[in-house]
Amino acid sequence: MIRLFWAILFWALAMGNALAHSSSRSFSTWHEEGNTVHMLFSIDQVQATLLIPLSERETALEALLAGHLAASVKVFQGDTPCTATMPLVMPSSSGALQVKIDFTCKMPVKTDGWRVQNNAFFDLASTHIHIAQIENDDQAREFVFTNAHRTHVMRTKEGQAGEPAQHGFWANFSTYIHLGITHILSGFDHLAFVTALILLARNYKDVALLVTGFTLGHSVTLSLAALGIIHPNSTAIEAMIGFSIAFVAMELLLLPGSRDWNRVTTGIAVLFALLTGAALLGLGALSPIIWAGLAFFVLSYGQLVTNAQAALKASLALTTAFGLVHGAGFASVLGEAGLPSGQYLAALGGFNIGVEIGQLAVIAAWLMAFALARQLVGQARTQQVQLIISTVVFTLGIYWFTSRAFI
Repeated sequence: MIRLFWAILFWALAMGNALAHSSSRSFSTWHEEGNTVHMLFSIDQVQATLLIPLSERETALEALLAGHLAASVKVFQGDTPCTATMPLVMPSSSGALQVKIDFTCKMPVKTDGWRVQNNAFFDLASTHIHIAQIENDDQAREFVFTNAHRTHVMRTKEGQAGEPAQHGFWANFSTYIHLGITHILSGFDHLAFVTALILLARNYKDVALLVTGFTLGHSVTLSLAALGIIHPNSTAIEAMIGFSIAFVAMELLLLPGSRDWNRVTTGIAVLFALLTGAALLGLGALSPIIWAGLAFFVLSYGQLVTNAQAALKASLALTTAFGLVHGAGFASVLGEAGLPSGQYLAALGGFNIGVEIGQLAVIAAWLMAFALARQLVGQARTQQVQLIISTVVFTLGIYWFTSRAFI
């Protein structure tokens, strides 16, 4: 059992880098003008680096992206391909790459229609999501490309039936439900946190309470951040998501109120206090206020939660607080994509419902798996498996937290 424990631990460390960036996204805006559609494709530089094959790393990343898009993105009018210009790398904000390609068709695009075939990145990362928006369209149409849906009719020819136009409340609502489901199921850090919640619960009532707290928390910050009322620091949010995963998993591995619990929480608080000083000197990616806040939180929680019963009572507040952090992370998708003009409620509500659907699907899968395991191998062996899973979740949380806080 001990050997298996260490094997899982080192496996999780090795897999951490890959899982941390598995949920990749890209965006494009399209502008219709006469016979031409202008595409501006955007992707985060880190995600592009992870998606580009290792054998080509000697070539400039911008050139690799331009070549990849030239081969992967096609525009058609009917069955006739539109002529594409050479990709042009555009200046952009720090951390992002942008490439512009113009596609010229034989007939006016607004009257004769056009469709996009987008194969960019999907063969390299099957969970990749691409969001396309026609910026000069009064219907605020947006399209979500996934590995299973790589082609969209962006505009149908006048007088012909085709793919329904992506406009109006219900069309945007359903589009963002799909985006929310895809995001949660491809976000391994969020899935790890949900897994930790399931392991923390003792029964179905606990599951309902913990999930409700998490849902309340992330719904609040998701809405506030997506509407621009608050502006979270993405680096800090991503790091704190990793911290939340590790902290909940730590409760599973250490008995609250025990000598080890007191030693570990006090030690972590002291470490964070020292890192507050380091941040004052400009070290790391987090501000001194965040490190000081984490130090105070860990010390206070460690002293207040003195036994398993106290931990259970505090778990609802804990998951709600951590839900606030994860909600800000969810909002990054909507922030990068931009809410469709005049359809804020449809997009925001649909995305939030999609996240909940995906989350509930994961919870149901874990509950059925553990119930089946108890019937097949017994309660004791199932608890051993849960301990191993808790170790994996803890290790991944530590990796995500440290890599995002210091790199």
